[in-house]
Amino acid sequence: METEPYDIIIAGGGLVGGALACGLAQAGLRVAVIEPVPADHGAQPSFDERHTALAPSSRYILDAWGLWQPVRSVLTPIRHIHVSEQGGWGFVHFDAGQEGVDALGWLLANRQMGTVLGERLETDERITLISPAQVQAVEQGSDRVRVTSAGTDGEQRLSARLLVAADGADSQTRKLAGLSVHSRDYRQSAVITTVTPARHHQGWAFERFTRAGPLALLPIAEGRCAIVWSVPPERAEAYRDGDDARFLAALQQAFGYRLGPFRSCGHRLTYPLVERYTPTPYTGRVLLLGNAAHTLHPVAGQGLNLAMRDAATLVELIGDSRAGGGDPGAEPLLRAYVRRRSEDLLRTRAFTNTLVSGFGSAHPLLRLARSAGLAALQRCPPMRRTLLRTGAGRVGPLPVAACRPPEATGEDPS
Repeated sequence: METEPYDIIIAGGGLVGGALACGLAQAGLRVAVIEPVPADHGAQPSFDERHTALAPSSRYILDAWGLWQPVRSVLTPIRHIHVSEQGGWGFVHFDAGQEGVDALGWLLANRQMGTVLGERLETDERITLISPAQVQAVEQGSDRVRVTSAGTDGEQRLSARLLVAADGADSQTRKLAGLSVHSRDYRQSAVITTVTPARHHQGWAFERFTRAGPLALLPIAEGRCAIVWSVPPERAEAYRDGDDARFLAALQQAFGYRLGPFRSCGHRLTYPLVERYTPTPYTGRVLLLGNAAHTLHPVAGQGLNLAMRDAATLVELIGDSRAGGGDPGAEPLLRAYVRRRSEDLLRTRAFTNTLVSGFGSAHPLLRLARSAGLAALQRCPPMRRTLLRTGAGRVGPLPVAACRPPEATGEDPS
């Protein structure tokens, strides 16, 4: 039996799909979210032990959708960012005070965001959460898309004007819709964990280009640091499965002693790193979003922030269309979405891949050139500010929600 029609169906209730549902509901649309793993389940991949670095653009979007206030108390602000290369002499230092802001970004535990999103999806009267359940079939029509889901409550048939696939890099919905994806293996895996250094981080984030691959140390609660270290797959497996002492010794050698000795580390996870890109992210009334549409190397922390700007643009276009009685799944709207997002996507992909390839060679002359480049950047505030704005997602045409300054709400941005 088919349920009452929805405006939008979202496949995937993780960080991107869940937030999108909240934004659409706030815009007055009736939304169904199909999610295989409940938010409070330990196996929910979107809400595992990882931490996410939120750029200012994402902070404004979450605030616009009522998701910032519930997590403010558990955020760790980034006051400084230090970029360097192992064995090199150049570095770049970004300082929130010099930029006239309280924070350059914020660290948030995925599980804590998952708790907030789970509660909103359960309680918002405009959102129907169908979980645990998975999309089994997609049938395109001229004016609606029909979706069959299967889960603990049996099989359900739903229909809507638009189906948004936000169900991850291996999107089942993308496969059912027949959309192609291009991929490139970075030949690296990310080692994810937390460490406790001898000295408190004081809000410092570090991007260290090591001989094995990019290493990020990000400030989190209780003086600990979240680690994202991209290394060859065989080394990642050794770090994951080996003992803590050997891992900490390797980490210390690569990072140095800016925070003193590392005293302990948490459980280690690994993720293979693959760039994915869909040249045409929609077909009929099915649109890809988040990791279903594109995945990036974590070196610059751009993946989720890019997806949040995607989601905010979609909400803006659908909201404007709805105000005029338009169809949220019509091809002109989806074409406008792709056109609006293309510049940001291309710039962010190029920025990320330039960092990966630019620091990937161990040739002595290239290492010398990189050190000189970092040193020159440190001495040129306008260039440094431009790079910071690019990393913060504040360049080019952006959705209105991503541009609103915190002063507009009367709140301290940190």
